[in-house]
Amino acid sequence: MIEDGIALVVEDNLETQDWLVSCVATAFSHMVISAVDTVAGASDLISSKNFDLALIDLGLPDGSGLDLIKLLKAKNADCHIVVATIYDDDKNLFTALRAGAKGYILKDQDEDKIVSYLQGIKQNRPALSAASSARLIDHFNSKGMELEQSQLTPREIEVTRLVAKGYSVEETADLLELSPDTVKGYVKNIYKKLDVNNRSEVTMAAIKLGLVEPE
Repeated sequence: MIEDGIALVVEDNLETQDWLVSCVATAFSHMVISAVDTVAGASDLISSKNFDLALIDLGLPDGSGLDLIKLLKAKNADCHIVVATIYDDDKNLFTALRAGAKGYILKDQDEDKIVSYLQGIKQNRPALSAASSARLIDHFNSKGMELEQSQLTPREIEVTRLVAKGYSVEETADLLELSPDTVKGYVKNIYKKLDVNNRSEVTMAAIKLGLVEPE
């Protein structure tokens, strides 16, 4: 479980790094946390450990946090990768999500907000700041997506609702009395039909389509 796992914080400003470590420690009281300030230092740790959670800054002195996201995803696809950044724009948000990030939070918020976003991971909710969620919703609004136009089948709609609510493939399979492989097939079709790349985008698309209510 993530509560008892290990976390990585990558942030080059040492004061901010300490603050993010404190946020993680508050959200997950039993988690072991490593903190570094460079891409090189993080890469060394990633090569030797399987992290359950990672908070990654995008702008680092010796490279891009995007490279670390890709490394983490390749090493452990189940790692909850959350970007912690000052960049509140579509380009960085969508580039990070498509690289493999499962969350995107802005560092200009108070500690209680950051802790709340991180704690949501325990319920399989994506760690998204309000501004990031709004950008995702605007993105799908701009597509003019409607439920009829999505061409989702009734079963795919059921799966979309459960995925958007944070249920895992195995939990969804149990609830719908299907095999996990069958659910994986539905999820693949859903990603293609909704033109999304990860669970965070599925959640935002489901909100836009009226399949779930925003948290």
